Amino acid sequence: MRTTPAQDTMDSPASVSSQSGAGRAARLRIALIAALWPLLAAPASAQDGGADLGRPFATRHAVFEPIGFGDLPGWNQDTLHEGADGMRQSCAALRRKQGWSTACAEFEAVDAGSDTALRGFFQRHFHAYRILSPARRADGLLTGYFEPLLEGRRDRDDVFRYPVYGLPADLLLFDASARAGGTRQWLRVQGNRLLPASAGGASAREYTLALDDITPGIRDKRLRVRIDGDHVRPYWSRQDIELRALDAPVLAWVSAPDRLYSMQVQGSGKIRLEDGSLIRVSYAEQNGHPFLPNITRGSDARMVLRAIKTRGLSAGGSSDVRSDPAISASVNDEVSRLIALFQGKGGSTPPPSPASRPAPTPSSPPKAAAATGISGNDAEVAAIIAALMGGGSASVPAPNPAPEPAPASATPPTAAATSTPPSPAGQAFAGSGGVPAALTNIPDPSYVFFRSSGDGPQGPVGALGVPLTAGRSLAVDPRSTPLGSPVFISTTDPAGNGPMRRLMFAQDTGGAIRGSVRGDLFWGFGDTAGRLALATNEVAQMWLLLPKTQVVTAAQGTGGPALRSLRSRASLPDCVIADPDLCVED
Repeated sequence: MRTTPAQDTMDSPASVSSQSGAGRAARLRIALIAALWPLLAAPASAQDGGADLGRPFATRHAVFEPIGFGDLPGWNQDTLHEGADGMRQSCAALRRKQGWSTACAEFEAVDAGSDTALRGFFQRHFHAYRILSPARRADGLLTGYFEPLLEGRRDRDDVFRYPVYGLPADLLLFDASARAGGTRQWLRVQGNRLLPASAGGASAREYTLALDDITPGIRDKRLRVRIDGDHVRPYWSRQDIELRALDAPVLAWVSAPDRLYSMQVQGSGKIRLEDGSLIRVSYAEQNGHPFLPNITRGSDARMVLRAIKTRGLSAGGSSDVRSDPAISASVNDEVSRLIALFQGKGGSTPPPSPASRPAPTPSSPPKAAAATGISGNDAEVAAIIAALMGGGSASVPAPNPAPEPAPASATPPTAAATSTPPSPAGQAFAGSGGVPAALTNIPDPSYVFFRSSGDGPQGPVGALGVPLTAGRSLAVDPRSTPLGSPVFISTTDPAGNGPMRRLMFAQDTGGAIRGSVRGDLFWGFGDTAGRLALATNEVAQMWLLLPKTQVVTAAQGTGGPALRSLRSRASLPDCVIADPDLCVED
């Protein structure tokens, strides 16, 4: 049979050689496609290292499930370069910690202005874990805080008469575990620590521990105490502090006790002095008392919970208080004034104590409301005020409420960090001069002491010991979210711009920031930041990023059922990463 020209060509020696090469290339392509097909067809989570995902684990406070970066909602859209400084600050604090040295060393060489380069960096060096509550709920709560501005003076006068206290000389830290040694112990003072000592040893003395009604800090497991003769007692409450001449430096005197209280709630702030200069103060310590108000639940209490948006205010000891639909802006504008009702707007004559105030009738707003000039949504604001002042079914708690965690915006400072802070001129401001502070009638027994941290373009120093980055730093519960760690969040933008999905950094803590899926977003300094902070009260989901070389001390398993089979959460560790500086294990 006669062949066609094409057949003739294919059958020629040259054609056979060409056919052989083409066949090899085709077979190679097929083999390559076959090898890559599982990856090409796999979901995004497998593409970024499905086999390299971390193992699930759990602590007493949270459950952690590994997830691929491709499954993080919004991960590929986040403008990571805006948070590069947050990673830089975390590395400054953690580069010498186990598991962080390699990642931090490479970060220095990464193009911090490239979102693509930063995404590749995090995917190479970190595992991502979905944070769940012990009941395996993914939804949690995101609130906000900011750095306020106060007017102040170097010296006390009739108007500026409320002290911004530095660290008291008689406030000591005592490890809670030492209580196991009995109610009568030999102890010695070393710096700001009260330590166990040998009987009859140098500088040692025998004391009786009267510490039944005090709880330790959740992070450092230490009690805030004072020495009273041969007794060790809880440190003074706010009410006690205001009734005595405290042995502590005064960093400035301010005129508005409600703003001072707000700054204590926020954990830091700036004070503008009479010459126009600014000083920045940051959290130094807390007196160890529970953080209030602690409003009892009832018909009015629900409204109070919705209205109080300032950081840290909690209700009934609950760590999972959710916001109802946002109430009107005019009520939010009055939140700072509500605090003033506890002390009469900083007026010259303090109002009677909450217990002695007559309950206002529903038909007429309380007189205090008119005194503070509250306007807009009068009925709702009046109900809130009535609840805060003791009217209705919501009331200010009786003295000595059930203990709650102490608020903390920063790590307990070292002895060097807690020395008397200098003023901008290099001298400590005038002390109280043996005169008690002006009374405020604020019922919250907790009290925050500050240190001068110097003003500058960077944010205030948070619990990690590094400056906070506005919009990218997060206050967390350090037991379930290790300080310094990157944290990806998915929530609603409080400014009303749709979803907010971004990488943040756990660099601060707070007294009411407790629980597994719980964050407090730092918005920065000033009025705009304050409005955003007040507006932030959103349902959120969170994912923890841990270095792949990080040794997790929590209980690990091969899957969800393995973790669910754990018989008792009491047997689980308290911290994800046990660390003597960042999270002390029980």
